[in-house]
Amino acid sequence: MRLHNFFINEPIGDSSTISISDSGLLNQWRNVLRLNTGSLVVLFDNSGFEYTAQFITLTYLKAELVITEKRKNKFVPKKEIFLFQALIKPDKFEWILEKGTELGVSHFRPVISQRSIVKKFNLERGRKIVEESAEQSGRGTLPALYEPTKFEEIFSAYTFPTIALDPSGKPWTSKDFENTNALGICIGPEGGWSEQELALLREKKVPIISLGSQILRAETAAVAVSSLLLL
Repeated sequence: MRLHNFFINEPIGDSSTISISDSGLLNQWRNVLRLNTGSLVVLFDNSGFEYTAQFITLTYLKAELVITEKRKNKFVPKKEIFLFQALIKPDKFEWILEKGTELGVSHFRPVISQRSIVKKFNLERGRKIVEESAEQSGRGTLPALYEPTKFEEIFSAYTFPTIALDPSGKPWTSKDFENTNALGICIGPEGGWSEQELALLREKKVPIISLGSQILRAETAAVAVSSLLLL
């Protein structure tokens, strides 16, 4: 039987037991999943290791667990992907966070572009979605999720190789990225990049890449390019 996965804030390391008082976790364990003394779970502490743990006690105030096995988590992304995603409608952006986490995206940076209708981002909710998606997919480390930044500020803050997706770009070829260990990907909003933004990309010598002749939604493009690079 597959065990449930949970991220915890406390580092486990080589400890043989651990005590947890997080009220949200305690409620989920006791009242949602109906776990009890003797139940097994898998704990992640964002270290890249995973721990099988068994409940010794589980009350509404505290849980105590004994660590029965420690092992290296097998979910290691093939590349370090930094997704610069222009803000879009909240439900669509959250879908990108969910699926991108499952695929192995390492960093999410919301971007405020000229055609972004949405200008704000709920960082706390976004991090919760990322955590739940990592637990579901068995990912042992959480991707980083940052505050939104303006489009033009991307290029002064980051120096690793970066591409941008746009239908006007040259056709995608996977071999161009076979030997790339870290890559930034810029994806525009619902209306695409503005002419001024495309001009800035060319000025900064950022390759503009097309995934095909069809027009993809922003969230489709994000999942498509992440799949091409990570699966």
